[in-house]
Amino acid sequence: MNKITLTIDGSDIVADRGTTILEVALQNGIYIPHLCYHPQLKPSGVCRLCLVEVGDSEPVISCRTAVEPGMVVRTRSPELDRVRRSIVELLVADHHETCRGCPANRKCELQRIMAHVRIDRKKVRRLRLPKVELPLDTSNPCFDYDRNRCVLCEICMRTCEGIHGVSDLELVGRGYDTKIAFFGNKSRCESCWECVARCPVGALVPKDVERHMRGSGRTLDSRAHKA
Repeated sequence: MNKITLTIDGSDIVADRGTTILEVALQNGIYIPHLCYHPQLKPSGVCRLCLVEVGDSEPVISCRTAVEPGMVVRTRSPELDRVRRSIVELLVADHHETCRGCPANRKCELQRIMAHVRIDRKKVRRLRLPKVELPLDTSNPCFDYDRNRCVLCEICMRTCEGIHGVSDLELVGRGYDTKIAFFGNKSRCESCWECVARCPVGALVPKDVERHMRGSGRTLDSRAHKA
C-alpha cells in the first residue's frame, strides 16, 4: 500500500508512504516552525526548529523523519515550545535591530516563527550582544549579503549546489563569526537567482531588483511557504 494513516495533533491524516512528518503536516494545513526546509531541497535539519514529539519517544526532527502507520505526532507541547523559544530567542538576539527597511519584512519566516512561539522582542533585545552593525558583503555579482539578517539556514548553499552541482557559497568562520561567503564563478552566479528567491529572511538583497524580477518571472515574495 502506498497510503498510510497517522495522527497529527489529534487529527487522523492519510499520507503517502515515504513522506516526512513536516511535509505531511504542511500539506494538511498544520504549521510546524522551520527555517532551513525548502520543498525542492533535501532536508538538512540544521535549524532544529521543526522538532515534534512522536508517541512517548524523544523529540525528532520532522523534516527528516518519515511517517509510519499509526504514528501519533504532537507538534506543540510545553517542552517543544520551550526548546523552540530558546532557539528563536538566540536567533533574534543576534539578528538585525529592526525589521523596518528589510526586503523580507512581513514575508519573513523568522517573523512568522516569532509570532507562532510568542516571542517578546523587547525582552530578547536585552540579551543582544553589544556590537556594531556588520557591513554588507558586496562581493557577489548579483546580490549583496546582509550578515546582520542571516540565520545560517544554508538554503542558499544547498540551492546553488543542487542547481549547479557545486555551491559558489560556503560557510566560513566559527561561532559568532560564522557567515556565508562567495568563492564561486561570477558568470555562473548571475544565471538563476534561486538562492535570493528562497532566502527565508531577506539576507540576500538583489543588486538590480527589476532585472531579477524580469529574469526570474516572479517577485521576491515567491518563496515557497507551505502552511
